[in-house]
This record gives sequence, C-alpha cells and structure tokens, in this order.
Amino acid sequence: MKVLLSWLREFVPIDIDTAALCEKLSLGGLAVDAVEELGAEIRGVVVGELLSTAPHPQADRLTLCEVRTGPEPAVRVVCGARNMTAGDRVAYASPGTILPGGKRIEAATIRGVASAGMLCSAAELGLAEAAEAAEGILILDGEAPLGARVGAYLGLEDTRLDIDVTPNRGDCLSILGIAREVAALTGAKLLRTRSPLRERGAPAAAAIALRIDDAAGCPRYAARLVRGVRVGPSPAWLVRRLEGVGLRAINNVVDVTNLVMIERGQPLHAFDYDRLARPEIAVRRAGATALLRTLDDVERRLAPEDLLITTGDAPIALAGVMGGADSEVRAETTTVLLESACFDPSSIRRTARRTELRSEASYRFERGVDIDGVPTALDRAAALLEQVADGVVAPGIVEAYPASPASTAIHLRPKRAEELLGGTISRGEMTATLKALGAGVAAAPQGALLVTAPSWRRDLTREIDLVEEIGRVLGYERFSATMPAAPLESGVMPERLRREREQKGLFTGMGFYEAVTLSFASTRVNVLFPGLALDGDAVALANPMTRDEPEMRRSLLPGLLATWRTNRNQGAAGLMAFSIGRVFWQTGGPQEAWRLAGILAGVPPRLGLGAARPVDFADAKGAVEAMLDQLRVLDRVAWGRCEAAPFHPGKAATLRCGEQLIGVVGTLHPETAFEMELDGACWVFEIDIEKLLPYCPQQLVFTGLPRFPAVVRDIAVLVDEAFAAEQVVQCVRQWQPTLVEDVALFDAYTGAPIPPGRKSLAYTIAYRAVDRTLTDDEVNALQDGLRAMLTRELGVTLRE
Repeated sequence: MKVLLSWLREFVPIDIDTAALCEKLSLGGLAVDAVEELGAEIRGVVVGELLSTAPHPQADRLTLCEVRTGPEPAVRVVCGARNMTAGDRVAYASPGTILPGGKRIEAATIRGVASAGMLCSAAELGLAEAAEAAEGILILDGEAPLGARVGAYLGLEDTRLDIDVTPNRGDCLSILGIAREVAALTGAKLLRTRSPLRERGAPAAAAIALRIDDAAGCPRYAARLVRGVRVGPSPAWLVRRLEGVGLRAINNVVDVTNLVMIERGQPLHAFDYDRLARPEIAVRRAGATALLRTLDDVERRLAPEDLLITTGDAPIALAGVMGGADSEVRAETTTVLLESACFDPSSIRRTARRTELRSEASYRFERGVDIDGVPTALDRAAALLEQVADGVVAPGIVEAYPASPASTAIHLRPKRAEELLGGTISRGEMTATLKALGAGVAAAPQGALLVTAPSWRRDLTREIDLVEEIGRVLGYERFSATMPAAPLESGVMPERLRREREQKGLFTGMGFYEAVTLSFASTRVNVLFPGLALDGDAVALANPMTRDEPEMRRSLLPGLLATWRTNRNQGAAGLMAFSIGRVFWQTGGPQEAWRLAGILAGVPPRLGLGAARPVDFADAKGAVEAMLDQLRVLDRVAWGRCEAAPFHPGKAATLRCGEQLIGVVGTLHPETAFEMELDGACWVFEIDIEKLLPYCPQQLVFTGLPRFPAVVRDIAVLVDEAFAAEQVVQCVRQWQPTLVEDVALFDAYTGAPIPPGRKSLAYTIAYRAVDRTLTDDEVNALQDGLRAMLTRELGVTLRE
C-alpha cells in the first residue's frame, strides 16, 4: 500500500518526523518497506518572473529573456519557446541544476549571447509526456511566490511510504485506514472529512431500481446517478495524486473512482447509464449466463458460481473484479451511474483466481471492505464528479441492503489480557486503547469488558484478537519478557503417537531416513497407486494449489518414489527412506488413515563400509518383520501372494491379520516403474498402522526361561512352483501349538534333480514340552504325524 504523507495528513494532522512515524507503524504491525522522496529531482527549479523578452539578434527562433527569482539581479536566459510574455511566472533552472533524466544545466553561450540557465517546459520537469507540452515553457499562476521551489508550489514534493499490509488487515488498504492506525498509535486526532454535496433534479430512485438476488454474495449494494457529466482529462492535482500512489490517470470519471478507492478503501465502478438495456440493476450468480466481454475487450467464459452485475438478463460487470465493455464510460458519456457495494471476499477471490484478473479493486474485495463505508464512499465520489466533471448529482442514494449484519460483542477479561501480555495494564488504559481503534466498550459482570469491533475490523472476532490489539498499540516493548505460569501435569501419550515414535526410532536405527512429503497427488498417480483402500475413490480438492495435483494422495509410495528419483538425479547411489502420514479416500464420504511406507533402492554406502550394495525382497521383508516384531504381532501376520497393481506379480507379498489386509511388500511392475521414470530396481512397502494396532497386545506377559531342552528336526517337501511356502508354516503352527515351539523355512531349491515346475522347500521345526524332556520316540511320533498331516492337508510330496 503506497501512502503519500500529504494525503495522510489530511486525515490525521501529525507533526512527527518520517523516521519516527515509520518506526511506530512497523512496531504496530504495518511494516514500512520503503520511503521515497518524490519531486527531489526538480528541487533546484524555482519560480522566476519574466521582466522582459526580446528576439535573439542572431537567431529568429530564439528569444532573450530577463528573469529574476528574488531581490538578486536578474539574469539573461536564451529560450527557444515563444509562449511567454513579460510578467509571466516561469520555472527557472539555474546553472548546476540536474533535471529528471540526468540532464545537467550549465551556463552557455548560444549564438553569441550568454545564457545563465534554462526556462523549463512541463515535459522537461517530468510533468507531461505529450508533444505539445514540450513546445512551450511552463507558465505558472501569477500567485506563485518568487524563488519558491516549483515542485513544492505544484504539490510535486512529497514523501511516499510503501507499507506492507498483512492479508487480515484489509482495512489498511486505504489512506483512511492507515490514518486510523496512525491516530491510534500516536494519539493524534482523526479528522472526519466530508465533501459538500449538492443534489439537484429528479431523484435517482425514479431513474434506476436495484435488486440483490444473492445476499450471501452481495450483502449491500448502493448507487448514485450523476447527470450532465463532461468526460475529459482530470485536473492536475487529481492526476498527480493518483500518480503519486502508482496509478495511471485515464479520465476524470474513472480517476475519481480510483481516488476514492485509495482514499477510503472502497472500490467503485462507473456505468454509462444511457447504455444500460433497462433502468434496473440486479446482483446475481451467473448460472446459465455463459459469456461476458470485459473492459479489456476479452470475451470471458463464466462459471455458474460467478457473481454478476446485470441489467435485465444482460451482464454488465463481473462483480468486484472488472466491468463490462458494453457499459463502460466513454468520451460521449453524459450520465453516470456510480456503484458502491460490499461483496463476499471468498466469492471474489475464486472468480479473480479463475479468470486470472487481479486488480486494485479485487485485491480489496478479497480482503473485505467496510460495509458501513459503502454510502460514504459513494457520496465522496459524487461530490468529486460535481467538482471535476461538472456533474449534477441526482437526489438520494438508491440502495439494496437486505439485512445489516448484527454486531457481535466480544467478552474481554482484563486479568487474562495481563496474563497473556506479561504486564500490568489498567482497565482504563485498555478501554482507551480499544476506543482509539474505533471499538465500542461497555462494562460487563465480574470486571470484564464487552467490546464491539468497528465495522471495518473484520479480523476482530475473539478475545485473543483484542489482547493482541492492546499489546500492539501500547507497544510490545513495554512488556518485559516473562515465563508464563503453567501447571505441571503428568499426561498419557496417545497410543498411536507412542507407536509412531517407536517406529521412527526403529527405522532410523536400521539406517532409514525419514521423508515428509506433500499430501497432494495427480489423478494419474492416484490411479497407479490406489493404496490399501482399493474400494474407494480419490478425494478431489475444491481449490488445488497446482493444476497438476488436484487430489489428495491415496498412498505414501508416490512421494517416496519421487524422493528417490530426485536423489538419483543428483547422483545418489542408493536410498533407504520411510514416511509416516495420512492417506485419503472416500467411500460414501471422505476417509483418512495413518500409514507407514518405506523404500529401499540400494543400501547407501556408509563410512568405512565400502560402496552401496543392491537390495532384494529379503531386505524389505526383514525391515517389515522388524517392525512387526517390535509391535509383537509377528506371529499373527500371514504372508500371501500379491497380484494387484502397481506391484510386480511374483515379486510382491501381502500381509494379513485374519481377513484384514494390513500391508504390501514388493517391487513395482516394470510399466509402472517406467511411467514413474525409475530405471533401477527398488523395493517398497506400505503398512496400515491403524488396522494393525488392535492386534498389538495391550500388556506384555513375560515367562521364565524353558527348563527343558528343545528337539530340532527338519522336513523337506516337494510342491508346485506357485505354492506359497508360508502355508506350511501356518499349518505346522496350528497343528500342535503346545509342542511346536517354532517353525522356519531354511531352504528353497529348484533344478536337478527336482522335476521342472516343482520346487523343494525345507523347514526346521523345534519341539519342546514345558513339563519334561521329550524322548526320541515322542519326537519321532510327532514327525510321523506331521508328515501325515502335511500330506493330507496340503497335498505335498515328502522328501527323504
């Protein structure tokens, strides 16, 4: 927000220097990014009086001028212009003056005549760019004081502050808003400026009717009618004021609306009344209306939720964003309809972002305007049109205001404010501070205060907001740093958080790095990686951060794969990483769950351990089993074949507890790896933590060391190559649970003399009884029973 100090002082008469003002604003939350002195480049140009003019004796097109700037003797200047006469007040640059553009004025001899300086044109002073402005020198008013700086006399010298306004402070996007802040921070009095307004002719209500069809999108809409307008260039003071804050002058009508917007923070729009199809204005959603040609002469396709200003069925403006080309003010316009309204910030923000139309008006509407300031800004603009465009203001404001918003009182506890700020503040000081900000303050029971925020402070909704305002205005430097009083209480960490911390410690201990990735995904990635919730749909974002990622992720794996791709492109030899986070899907409604995922793309080289080594399924399976063992559910998890995308058939396995799918381990299908731009083998896993936790024992039961020895026997079977080795393990564990202590696969073999299509699996079984040492006869009987059971239940062929 650019602010001219001269303009600011019209609202708040401050006499502090610029540096002190900038410090107060910055400490008050409005950081001053830059201070610029305007008009500094022409400070050497002063007001002079022409005593006489005469033709140059050696050049027909040159004129000799006698100029005085005060009591000092007059000087002679050779000038190429002829638009001046004796007695005129002119802009004189003495030798040594540097003009805009770096031109330095020197004493010179021109065609045999000495010239001490130069008489300046408007263009040479940077006041006009038109060719005709350069044809003659700048003639000032006869009241211009001799010797005065021309920039000061014309109002060109000023100080401009560039203030960084935070998104929640839309009220500070105006000169008036900054003036309110300055008054509160300095104790200066805020002046109530009003423009005299004369109303004449037929009332405006007889010429225009207003209707709001969407009160949520537009809670207030007002208009004034100004007849007899003469559209043309704005006066110099208006042009310079707009240019001083970085706006370009267009014509007197448009310039007035821009001036009022900067001054009061209320965007306005001017329609050519005679170009309206019907004498009525309606505010509605676009609905079936598909197109609107805007002021930039672009025909834009509308969304049904866009807010429109219409006359009859025809749209004439995209509300709060840009007007329509068919109703714009032109040179021949004589009757202007001025619009002042309050629009829903979120609606304007969506439309401006979708259409990529960002303007000073939409910038303010997106942050919220003062609903009570709608009519006052309208009166100010109408008065200015009467002044600069000879307009005749029709009596009355035509307004649609379905329901004024109810003011909400905020309960403020002074003691709580002192606790949060860490200092002592009297009740009266709090009241005075809040009133200085424009709030209403009343007494409440138990020593509290009942505070009503002013209409322009949409950000004040809670007690903590008021506490912040008190500290900000009084100055945080007033309060010394103190430690807040906090009772020490023992607490119980939630099980999910405790388990999460345990898993992080486990995986980092195994050499994994933790990766934190974004929760957004592209539609294609969600199709490739549906996650463990295969029956749901993706959750689409209403307002995605980027067009490439319009959905919430269904799996953690794409983020880890992208991390590996980035590391590999940077020359990394390998990566072991894991991630814990939420995934999202919907089955009748949005769902989310906590998952743990990991990637092994080669074990990175460690200090003193040589180069990176490749990894295989055993590495990934070992990492997952270590996690299951830590959770003490390893013996409750069954492994099975995984044929689902995006995994490679025969190189992936599922994990189940009962009928619950709780995870997948494997490598990617080659087509998926190619689409993800991965050219090397990597192994991944994803575990549903929330489904796994109910199977974890709530209490740990410890037993003594066994008193009797175990007896270990081996058994080998012939099976088809597609046979899952885990079937034997599960079958043996369920056969004699009191005597079979452990069973593990220790060998899998294919090749001669094993027939083609078959494989040999060898297992080690440990038998142990808790009350005695098993004899050879008992173990032999158990082995015989085991062989018979496996042949009967699984159809395997025994090997000797």
